[in-house]
Amino acid sequence: GLIDMGSGHLHPLKLNVAEARIAENLGAKIFENSRVIDIQKGTQCIVKTEKAEIRCDQLVICGNAYVGDLDKTLSAKVLPAGSYVIATEPLTEDEAQRALPQDMAVCDQRVDLDYYRLSADNRLLFGGLCTYSGRDPKSIIDALKPNLDKVFPYLAHKKIDFQWGGMIGIGANRLPQVGRLQDNIYYAQAYSGHGVNATHMSGRLIAETINNESNRIEVFEKVSHMRFPGGPRFRSPMLAAGMLYHRFKDLF
Repeated sequence: GLIDMGSGHLHPLKLNVAEARIAENLGAKIFENSRVIDIQKGTQCIVKTEKAEIRCDQLVICGNAYVGDLDKTLSAKVLPAGSYVIATEPLTEDEAQRALPQDMAVCDQRVDLDYYRLSADNRLLFGGLCTYSGRDPKSIIDALKPNLDKVFPYLAHKKIDFQWGGMIGIGANRLPQVGRLQDNIYYAQAYSGHGVNATHMSGRLIAETINNESNRIEVFEKVSHMRFPGGPRFRSPMLAAGMLYHRFKDLF
């Protein structure tokens, strides 16, 4: 095993909400539930949503696993993979001490890894179940609870209070993809499950470039990222078959 004392764990939603509040205080305007349906590229880009049209001199595409048909170059290099989390009812102090006595965030090294940690109120957050079908399981609890019970059999009696999940963006080489499609269109995607830290790095690189503060983005633009084979229809099934091979290797 490996312990990284230079890292930590935090509440990602609280971080997101706080950063949104700071951005709004600095003059940014945030429009939720405004799905983009088309992008027209040019010296001035036109971004169309279902209800509005936005014209901009600089455009940053950060759709990641949800970029879809907005840009075929980007969508061919990032594959959506489902990742899910369940949260138990609060553990007793004895249960929490037995499960994670040093309150560390943990992940294993399997292809379809498990990851888990304690929340501030002593719930066990248990995630994993990396899927490549593009579909969510009918019940996240039913899909993940057996994994939790295998790792923590003495917590099998604990009730599951919450379940959630969504698609993360996987790149073929597992490196973040950050760069420019043209002089005024930037992109960042494919964090491969490490989005909390990699998104902040990517955002800073893009902001520095837009403001002519640095050219550090060029380091990432030199990295070659392959397109996933199979096209939109067969890309996910082909990767699922490949990942099945690696899961068998994990078993044996």
